[in-house]
Amino acid sequence: MSRTPTAKAAKAVRKRRRHQPVQAGNAPNPQAAQAAQAAAQGKSAASVRRPEPAAADGPRDPASGNPAIEAERIAEAAQAAFDLLYTRDAPALLRQVELLTGSTRLARHAVHRAFDQAWQRWPEVAVDPDPAGWIRAEAHHHALAPWQQLLPWYRTPPRERSAFQRLSPGTRHAVLLHDGLGLSLLRTAAESMATTSMTRRRIVRGREALGEGAAVRLGDLLDEQPEAEYPAAMVRQLSEQWLRIRTVGAVVATVLIALVTAVGLVFGPLSERVGADSDPAVPAQEGVSQPA
Repeated sequence: MSRTPTAKAAKAVRKRRRHQPVQAGNAPNPQAAQAAQAAAQGKSAASVRRPEPAAADGPRDPASGNPAIEAERIAEAAQAAFDLLYTRDAPALLRQVELLTGSTRLARHAVHRAFDQAWQRWPEVAVDPDPAGWIRAEAHHHALAPWQQLLPWYRTPPRERSAFQRLSPGTRHAVLLHDGLGLSLLRTAAESMATTSMTRRRIVRGREALGEGAAVRLGDLLDEQPEAEYPAAMVRQLSEQWLRIRTVGAVVATVLIALVTAVGLVFGPLSERVGADSDPAVPAQEGVSQPA
């Protein structure tokens, strides 16, 4: 019985490999053996089934590579970080602003506005070296703005002000930051937006006005922290609602300004032409000289 050329070639390869020693790097290849066997049977090498690659170690996260799920995770992480910051610092910040202004209503308004601004600018606040300090500065400066005392519902009568609240706003702020919160002189000067020498003079002046043990008494007052007005989730929701309202208001105002400008450009020259046509110049009569 005659053999096919393919079978003869496969037999010669097997015979030659049996007589060759196995060297490093020349170990028998299972895939080559399968190909030789397939050739002996008259099959092509492409029909030999290749082994499937092994799966990577460990379970693969089905959410990896999904932009929607990744965005949702980032949003949840941002909300959790903001809620933690609000729950931890809002009561203390309320007490600080209340001592600075003497008005509980103004303190709640300033603190709520500070956290509202922080949530709207959270990508910036989250990477700040001191997010709590960012919010504290926002609340303090808003509460100490001069125009706040012009509003009657935020104004504290002079007879109801404490000795600390009778100090000037700059002195109050410097003493609260340095003696009450324990910030350094440089940090106090930077947060109160004053020079180091001016901040030092304010602290000395405040200590002299308040008397001995002022820092201890101020620390005891700061320990009395009220409850936050709203939960953290509601603060975020109100901030997002007000942002949408302000955005819509800005768009409407821009459209109205554009319409008024367009109407003025269209009807302004037209009214001038109509006025000129309705009041033509009187022609001069013959023999009557016109005044120069």
